[in-house]
Order: sequence, then C-alpha cells, then structure tokens
Amino acid sequence: MRSPMPKPILGVDIDNVLADSDVRLRAMILEMCGIELKEEQMTRYEYEAYGVSEEQLGEVFRRFNLETCRTLELVPGAKAAMQQLTLRYEIALVTSRNPESRAGTEHWLRTKGLPYDQLHFNDEKHALGIPYRAFIEDRHEHAHRIAGTGAAVYLLTRPWNARPLAHPNVRRVDTWDEILGHLL
Repeated sequence: MRSPMPKPILGVDIDNVLADSDVRLRAMILEMCGIELKEEQMTRYEYEAYGVSEEQLGEVFRRFNLETCRTLELVPGAKAAMQQLTLRYEIALVTSRNPESRAGTEHWLRTKGLPYDQLHFNDEKHALGIPYRAFIEDRHEHAHRIAGTGAAVYLLTRPWNARPLAHPNVRRVDTWDEILGHLL
C-alpha cells in the first residue's frame, strides 16, 4: 500500500494575521510611552518611525513577549479558516516574534484552539528552507521575500502594507474568507 502524499505546506504569520496584535501594541505604547498612534497613520510597521525610542520599544516588546501575547484577540475569521485549511495543508506558523515569547505564544495558540504542525520564531521567513506552497502575511517586505521563493503569498491588507505590490506571486486580500476562496 502506498503512503499518502504529504500535504503541501501553508506558511502563516501570527501577528496581525491570526492575532490582533497592532491594536494592543499601540495601546501599550500609549500607556507606557505617552505616544498615541492611530491605525490609519501606521503606514510603516516600525513604531520608531512615529517617535517611539528604541529603548521604549524594547520595554514594550519585553512586556508583549512575556505577558500580552497570551491575551490577544483573534483576527476575525482566522480560527474557522485555520480549522478548514488544516484539512488540506500542513500548517507552518512562522513569526518574527522574539523566541522569548515561545511559552506565551504556545499558550495563546492552545487557548484559542488554533491548529498547526510547525512553529518557527524567525524574522527571515523566506530563508528557512521550508517549501511553502502558499503563505499568509501582513508585512509587505516579508511577503515579497517569500514570493521570491516561488510561493503564492496572500498579503492581508493593513495600513502599513499599502505600497504597490512588486512581485507577481503576491496577491492582496482583505479577509480570511477571501483567503479560503484562493486556497480551498
């Protein structure tokens, strides 16, 4: 008897794709640094570009990685979509989070009931040697680097990724339902 064909690998980012992270980070920046940032003004995902010092940002992310990442809300539609996608794909979660957030991230994934097969903490998502069939991402630069590996990339529309698409393998999407329409 032949063994079944392995499932194709679907890469999925966590922050602002599965977890509604930016809204919490902006709230933390307001609380800890006194700097108010509105989502629509976030045309770049580097908070330093909006007056947050490297030291302040370090403190915000330390707290985020150790505490806040355990309590984030889900992006609407993410859980139901992931439950459908896991039937057809091997799910590789690949996040730019600091590895110090591993325990909190794994706790959050369990608590939210999100299925996955692999979990990687690496900002070089395109260079891990994982043969992604497709990838779901929110950062413009990550999407284009991953697309360069031959994967189809679905870029969830966010204010910080509004620049024009520069690679034919990157497709802009607005919702998880739209992603399912492409992947199922």
